Amino acid sequence: MRREGTPSLRRTLRVSAIAVVVVASAATLMALYLTQSAGAEIETDRNAFVDEQRIADHIVALTYQQQLEAFRYLQDLKEEHRRAFDVRGDSAEAEMQLYLFQQLSPAARLEVERMKEAHQQFEVTAHRVLELAERGERDEAQRRNAQLAGGAAVLDSSVTGFLLARIAQRSALQTRYAALTARVRVSLALMGVALLALAGILSRQLERRVLAPLNQLIAVAKQISGGDANARVPPQKYAELEQVALSFNDMAASIHRARETTETQNDELRESLDQLHRAQGELVQREKLSAMGQMLAGLAHELNNPLASVLGIAELLRIEMKASNDSATRHLGAELAEPLAREAERARDLVRNLLSFSRKSSGMAEPVALSAAVRIAMGLRASAFTQAGKRLEMEVPPTLYVMADVQKLEHIIINVANNSLDAMSAASGTVLRISATQDGDDRVRLVLEDDGPGFANPAAVFDAFYTTKPADQGTGLGLTLVQQFVHEFGGEVSAENREGGGARVVVRMRSAKPPVQPDLAPAVNPRIASGSHPVIPRPQPPRTTAVPRAPGRRRRILIVDDEASLREIQRRLLSQENVDVLLASNAEEAQQTLLTEPVDLVISDLRMPGRTDGRGLMAWIDATLPHLTPYTLVVSGDTHGAQNGDLELPSTRVLSKPFTRDEYLSRVRALLSTTRD
Repeated sequence: MRREGTPSLRRTLRVSAIAVVVVASAATLMALYLTQSAGAEIETDRNAFVDEQRIADHIVALTYQQQLEAFRYLQDLKEEHRRAFDVRGDSAEAEMQLYLFQQLSPAARLEVERMKEAHQQFEVTAHRVLELAERGERDEAQRRNAQLAGGAAVLDSSVTGFLLARIAQRSALQTRYAALTARVRVSLALMGVALLALAGILSRQLERRVLAPLNQLIAVAKQISGGDANARVPPQKYAELEQVALSFNDMAASIHRARETTETQNDELRESLDQLHRAQGELVQREKLSAMGQMLAGLAHELNNPLASVLGIAELLRIEMKASNDSATRHLGAELAEPLAREAERARDLVRNLLSFSRKSSGMAEPVALSAAVRIAMGLRASAFTQAGKRLEMEVPPTLYVMADVQKLEHIIINVANNSLDAMSAASGTVLRISATQDGDDRVRLVLEDDGPGFANPAAVFDAFYTTKPADQGTGLGLTLVQQFVHEFGGEVSAENREGGGARVVVRMRSAKPPVQPDLAPAVNPRIASGSHPVIPRPQPPRTTAVPRAPGRRRRILIVDDEASLREIQRRLLSQENVDVLLASNAEEAQQTLLTEPVDLVISDLRMPGRTDGRGLMAWIDATLPHLTPYTLVVSGDTHGAQNGDLELPSTRVLSKPFTRDEYLSRVRALLSTTRD
């Protein structure tokens, strides 16, 4: 801001410039005036002298003409010669009168008077000569006429004297004009010197008042560019330069602050870039894991059929060998068949957990059995804990349901379990406990706690990219995703250290009521008509109604599966159930059988080769044999698609592969109990 009393550089420069302009203009105008005045006077004097010369010549000429006219009159006394003599005399008088209006010196004016007197004397002599001639005294007139020439010579001499006087006057005037011109030149020279001096003073002032502050500004700018952030311009004398200095200093301070901010941001950016590189590596690894997960999901589907065969055969062997009368056979069944069935069930559970975990998230919160989600997550990480010498313990009541997306909920549990396993493996700790309780009327409290080293900074564990692991072992996004998923469910999550050592993560979610199981419903959703599993393109028979079973006829069950081993296993499982079993290897065979044989229950796989698979068969039954629709059981490795996909079957009509003997028979018996006799 401008200080009070600070002079204005603009005003100072303006006053100096005005002074220079005024002096130069005045001197120039004066020189022009004097020069023009002198020139005008010289021109006027020259013109006057020319006029005077012309007049003098004319006077002399008129005088000689008078003399001529007098001579003519003497020779021939005619009146016209006398009139001509008078006219010439009057003209000479008039010409001499013109001199009286000129600016004449006394000497010149005296010569004019002499001219007039000489002319008058000439005319007096001439008139006497003319009078003698008129009286007839010609001889006397001739003698007197000779005197006229002398009078004319006297007049000529007077005119010459006048011109000489005027020449002398003009010489004096020219001398005066020369002196005036010399003075003008001196004045112009003095004016030039004054202007040069004033220009020097002004230049000095500009150097002191303007250039010196600008040099200071340049020097400070170089200091700042050289790294001296504290360099500043000193206070200035003039308001404008003071304002420039203040603005420059403010700018320098701003640059200094901006440089500090930029350096801080650069440090943060470098840190962010490092985190980004780590995150990119983690994302690449996640993409690989995702691709591997998809491959494993497809492989798990393919494993279900042979695994179902292995489990079924193992159970059949166990049953038959256990019922054998041979003790060695029974012992062999206990040593081989029972472990085989148990390991097959273990493999089945692992495949089911893998399939459940690899399914695409629905993105919607729905009632989820918390114990089932925890069991699936624990099943996927149980082997890793066992190999690390750690334990997993679960205490989650099966009655607890929460509002969540089941895949994201499983991810939450697995991410926390992974962090816990990493912490315990790197330091100390033996067990991860997962428990859940009802927390009020509308909340469920899920607690995951271990006896490991605990959190280094519990307040920062949910921050993105925060991690205490080495750069190649983590990106700090696991618990960030946990928090994000929990918030999507409308829940809360917190992290803390246990008093006795170890870490604790508490997740509070909205509680939910168990989903209501629907009654037996048609097997096929109306959308299947435009799906990718068409019914065999043949003329459809008319819809049929239920055919009452003949008294005493055993119930008939149609098994539809493209795997011969699975058809045989199911036939053997049903051999003790007092039913007749019909077999079909594909949907086309099943349709032919259903059109020709009364059937009480249809058990079909979903994925089968041919133009029509299990979905197409369900659609065909719904359209052709609607009375049989409630008595269809889907046996498949993709029970999620049967229940939540295009079929939307109730759980009572869906059985997941691989299955145990008890699971299979209980589901079949439940459906057969609803058939009508």
